[in-house]
Amino acid sequence: MKYLTKKRWASVRSGQIDSDAAAWGKALRAYREQLEALRGRLPDHVFAFFDHADIHDGELLHLDIRDGSRPAPLDQLPRPWIVPGDHPVRVDLAILDTYDRRVWGLRYSAIRRILVDFPSNKPLYYQDGDGFGDVACHELSACGDGFLRHEILFATGATLLVEFKEVEVHSRERPHGGAGGDVHGAAHGGGQGAASPG
Repeated sequence: MKYLTKKRWASVRSGQIDSDAAAWGKALRAYREQLEALRGRLPDHVFAFFDHADIHDGELLHLDIRDGSRPAPLDQLPRPWIVPGDHPVRVDLAILDTYDRRVWGLRYSAIRRILVDFPSNKPLYYQDGDGFGDVACHELSACGDGFLRHEILFATGATLLVEFKEVEVHSRERPHGGAGGDVHGAAHGGGQGAASPG
């Protein structure tokens, strides 16, 4: 995280010093400026997730990492392996929004880097045996060679980082939340950090 760092988030969440809140506001404004510069790299409906989706205090429901290097299922005869450089790894994750009403799904592909730091060697609000905890904030940024980076910081101090060229975003209402259609979008070549840290 470049703008909405773990140290900055923990400091302002403690709520003890007004200057920390001011520094958070300044960092959030700087992040929003760089996020806006990425708008043209994503379709509007995909950019909207990073710009508007309220996942602060949301929950990670699942994280699925798949290595697509093997070109045939295990029950079929082997085929030639994919050539190095094809970026065959894929990541799917789902996050329940702040209000426990909408599930956001992200599918990243053409991935060159994944980091999952759990529970973190610098934990925040974590006790032994806890899960990832609520989403604190997240950042989308460019990281060179046509790749984008999405980083998510959790209240426990755990972090998730994915560098990718393609991302699909979809959402659906929580199963018991009533009828409602899915919203889908995809981006090739690749948000809102958090409205407040509380």
